[in-house]
Amino acid sequence: MLIYLHILTGTVALISGALSFAVKKGSNSHKKFGLTFVLSMIVMAMSGAFLAFLATEKLNMVAGLVTFYLVVTAYLTVNSPKNKAMIIHSIFMALGFTIGVYAIYTGLTALNNGLSSIDGNPVQAIIVFGSISLLAATLDIRVIAKGRLRHKWQLVRHVWRIGFAMLIATASFFLGQSQFIPEAMRNIYTLAGPVVLVLCLTAYWVIRVSIWGLNKRMSAQTQTAVAQSR
Repeated sequence: MLIYLHILTGTVALISGALSFAVKKGSNSHKKFGLTFVLSMIVMAMSGAFLAFLATEKLNMVAGLVTFYLVVTAYLTVNSPKNKAMIIHSIFMALGFTIGVYAIYTGLTALNNGLSSIDGNPVQAIIVFGSISLLAATLDIRVIAKGRLRHKWQLVRHVWRIGFAMLIATASFFLGQSQFIPEAMRNIYTLAGPVVLVLCLTAYWVIRVSIWGLNKRMSAQTQTAVAQSR
């Protein structure tokens, strides 16, 4: 039963995530698709992590937990609760550090024991997931220390975390579950293409928001504020 829930929510996440990338940022459609993506990703990630835990698949469990952590903190960046916000951010920062330390320790231990793979994948994969989690958790310190990020860095933080979560989900399906894709359609373009596309789009939006997009957003906000004051 849980596996079907995992597959269903994963499918919804991929579709809603793609639509969220496609529509105008900040629009009602973007917010609706984004919320659908967040909710479906949370269920997909946690169900996947739990299934992996039951099957003692350490890499898949870490991937699910890292995805969950990135999605939730990305959402909290632009929808931060008014009460006890720093407590909530601190809890997720601790979760990020815990996942990262566990993943890297597991990977290094496997290498020291002469193992070349975990769950059928290179050991380095779990170290990469751990490094991403540690990086995100380290950046969480800045949020907690400052209390609230400037609008520019809120958007950058939101975009790169959502983008990485989408990248993990896309790679998990197109590369990790390629057997579900019809054999006639299985080639480098249909398997690696979507993963590369998500990676490029994430990089584009991080750059766009941090350099050009911010000025356009500020300009629009200023014009709106002036119009309302008249």
